[in-house]
This record gives sequence, structure tokens and C-alpha cells, in this order.
Amino acid sequence: MAKKIISFETKKLGEYLRRLRQEQDLSIRQVAKECKMAPSNLAKIETGNTFRTVGIETIVKLSKFYGIPVSGILEQANFIENHKDDLPELAQYLRAKYQLSPQAIRDMEMAKEIVDKKYPKR
Repeated sequence: MAKKIISFETKKLGEYLRRLRQEQDLSIRQVAKECKMAPSNLAKIETGNTFRTVGIETIVKLSKFYGIPVSGILEQANFIENHKDDLPELAQYLRAKYQLSPQAIRDMEMAKEIVDKKYPKR
């Protein structure tokens, strides 16, 4: 019989992904379809009730869908530590403050890259 893997990090990851989906008023089916995964698999990930660890391919798919860096997702789940200052990443800030869509966030990040190139840090 397969052993369920429920760790603090897996639970935090699931809670974070569920919150992202709910903030955008999306169903599990909608997100799963866009990320080319089974809705039941996404539901298990969101509850932290999975029979295996969450693969990096899945995290990358969700990262692209939500417009959040993989590192941001891993930090939220406490898989890695944030060694930067306490400020959120641009995508996280825009989502939390303005509830922007993933596409709007990607557009803002591209605009930031242009500004960063035009005005390099000294």
C-alpha cells in the first residue's frame, strides 16, 4: 500500500496554491486543465494529501500559470529560506495588493525588466 506523504512543507504548499487559485476565482478543473494535469492530482496537492512528493515539473507548471517564480512558491511552502530582505517579490506584491491576473503580472514583470535595463543599479 502506498504511504501518504504529509509534511509541514507539503501542507503549506497546498494551502498556498489553493489560496492563489481561490484569489483568482478559479476552479480546480480550470487550473488543472491549463496546467495539463488531473484535477484529482491538483486537489490532493492543495490538501497536502498526496501519495508522492510534488514533482518539480508540477511546480514549474503552476509557477508559469500563476506568474510566480518557482523560488517564490518554494519559499511560501518553507522548502527554501528567503535570504533577501523581507520585501515580497514583484509578482507576489502585485497579486496581494491589486489582485492582478497572471497575464497582467507577467506584463508588469516585463516592464520592470525594461526599466532595470534602462536604469541599471549602481
